[in-house]
Amino acid sequence: MEEHDPHLLDEAVVLLRGVAAELPADDPTRLAPLWSLKSALQVRYGVYAHPADLDDAVALLRELLAGTPGQHPAVVDARADLADTLLGRYRETEQETDLAEALSLYESGLPNLPASHPARPGFLAGYSDALLARAEAAQDTQVLDDAIRAAGAAVDAMPTGDPRTPSALCTLGLALRLRFRVRGRPADIDAGVTTLRQSAELASDADPNRPGFFANLGLALADRHALAGERSDLDQAIDALRLAVDGLPPESPEQHEASWCLAAVLKERWDSDGSAADLDDAIACARASIASGPSGHPGLAVRRWQLGDALFERFELHERRDDLDEAVATLRQASVSAQRTGTPEPAAVNIRLATVLAERYERYGAEADIGEALELGQAAVAATGDDHPDLPSRVASLGYLLQTSSHRPGRDADLDEAVGLLREALRAPLRTPPIAGSVPTGPDAPEPDEVPVEPPIEVPGEVPGEVPGDSTSEQDGRNAVTFRLGLALSERFDRRGALADLEAAIAAYRTLREATPEDHPLHELAGDTVATLERTRADSA
Repeated sequence: MEEHDPHLLDEAVVLLRGVAAELPADDPTRLAPLWSLKSALQVRYGVYAHPADLDDAVALLRELLAGTPGQHPAVVDARADLADTLLGRYRETEQETDLAEALSLYESGLPNLPASHPARPGFLAGYSDALLARAEAAQDTQVLDDAIRAAGAAVDAMPTGDPRTPSALCTLGLALRLRFRVRGRPADIDAGVTTLRQSAELASDADPNRPGFFANLGLALADRHALAGERSDLDQAIDALRLAVDGLPPESPEQHEASWCLAAVLKERWDSDGSAADLDDAIACARASIASGPSGHPGLAVRRWQLGDALFERFELHERRDDLDEAVATLRQASVSAQRTGTPEPAAVNIRLATVLAERYERYGAEADIGEALELGQAAVAATGDDHPDLPSRVASLGYLLQTSSHRPGRDADLDEAVGLLREALRAPLRTPPIAGSVPTGPDAPEPDEVPVEPPIEVPGEVPGEVPGDSTSEQDGRNAVTFRLGLALSERFDRRGALADLEAAIAAYRTLREATPEDHPLHELAGDTVATLERTRADSA
């Protein structure tokens, strides 16, 4: 333990196993080396993470609990240690039997611990951890309320300066945050932020869990920002997550997760105020997280998708070809990951990749890009069921791709199909703006695109759940498609001179102008376009 030498740890395990094997099962002196062997196996599991060491530690704790006289003080420690170890194994393997046994041990042991017993605060803390795990797994709000009560009791029972207090506060804060996500009560997220802040601030610099406390504080602050929109919460969330990333071992699983959380919150601040430095930092953190994370991470496809989106946004900001090429490459990787795992829908990733390829074709003219984009878009729409809520937006995206394709020689028919698909999309509800890359809404306005939804982010000790965030209104989606339809009709009038197309284009832009607020860039653009088209109509008459 002093030299952190794993070879000495291995030798200790061998020697202690030998001692335990030489002593008869009924020899009372055998319990002492079994305790030491159990501790050595737990420490070695922390070094190597071999499941067999954790399994052996659980078996030894069961033997110790069974072999210790009922009135012996060590029974309390054995019960608590077994329950804690089973809970730790549950977090690794998600075996329901481990969680059930841990809860049973806590619940059977608590009545035997008077309020003054020194082990009671730690026992309550472990019990609240187990209840929180059960509440999250079973989506049981009653158990969640029990977890909050138990965690609060554990915090209240701990003496001033107890080193376990920060962890107990963290459990209480996480439970409050989860209840906010379930019930949406602002008081819960306020209390969760306060409690998690206390957890992080009370932890000593030497506490290995301190970076995780800051990570969970940052995520709670991000939740509260999503609820109330306070900029200070967003700034503090970023500061807390930076402390977490800097304090975690490089390229550890914990740092991998915290880096992703930091990337997501930095991207949110970029979306809010457009600071290019935040976008750069978000991309750097996302790259680092993806590079250091396991290749089989269940959220890898979504993370690559979102990194590709961020790179595309930076391309639109600076127009650096490298960013656009990396966005395409990253979205292709996301597509492969989605095909392998089925999460998210491969069609959703492919329609986004198609729109970015179409933008690269419009900028740089590579024929292969628009060909690939059309194939991806057509396949995505074909793979989307008639009752799928995203079908209209994907149909609209295919219309955009066909309109872009119609700029090629000999592809005039693509424009007719584009007009038909855009009209079809407008006849159905649109969940999000489906068109990416070429709606000119002003130099500072964000361009609409199809937005991926990130699955729950897990930080060690955090209960995952859906992250509340901004959602784009259906009207924004309709506006984006209406703009694109007006543009397609205008182009077809320019090519063929059919006044019906001109009238339809004017009607589309009038609809767009009426549907957008006066301070929206599209409002003025639509009005100017209507005026231009009306002059064209007068000239034609």
